[in-house]
Amino acid sequence: MQGGDEVAKRKLKPVTIAGIEFDALLDTTKTLSATIPTYPVEEGFPVSDTIILEPLSIQMTLYISNTPVTWLYRHGSSMDRVNRICEQLENLWLEKKLVKIVTTDTIYQNMGITNITIKKSKELGYAREVSLQAQKVRITKRQTVTIPTYLLKSGKTQTNAGTASTSTTSYKSNVTHNIENTSKKNSVKSDAKKKQSILYGVASGLKLI
Repeated sequence: MQGGDEVAKRKLKPVTIAGIEFDALLDTTKTLSATIPTYPVEEGFPVSDTIILEPLSIQMTLYISNTPVTWLYRHGSSMDRVNRICEQLENLWLEKKLVKIVTTDTIYQNMGITNITIKKSKELGYAREVSLQAQKVRITKRQTVTIPTYLLKSGKTQTNAGTASTSTTSYKSNVTHNIENTSKKNSVKSDAKKKQSILYGVASGLKLI
């Protein structure tokens, strides 16, 4: 009978955070919250579309010691175990990495640590009481969409849109400018010839020439 209890005990897994094993989980609180709009919602529209779900968060109180009261057969006793775990927890906070949290009944993936409090007291002695808060980070996958080539063409000829040539525009502008200047010069010459013709007619009529 005692052997069966030992086998069952060895199947149990301790609470872990990023692979760090703790002696005991004293308490845990899981929070599910949502933001409700304060503005009126028009009748006929689904209210659920206006409610924003906040990321899941958990708060845990854990216990660690140099001589684990629960998992002694796994770790044995060590005079520096508490210091090592406290240092590992501080490094997790500094590295800002997402971690996996495993409790006795749930596994939380992609959790970001928001707060760590390590309590040391006379009553605890060399042991420590760790309060930890973590929040789930939502991770989305980036998708690449292929746009059909016909959507990139415009006009009846279905030629490529969005291309331009500044040199062609400049050339056309220069040609237009030259044509306008030539037209103005021809107009001035024509007016001069007309005036000369009129003066010649007047002088001839007066028999001055």
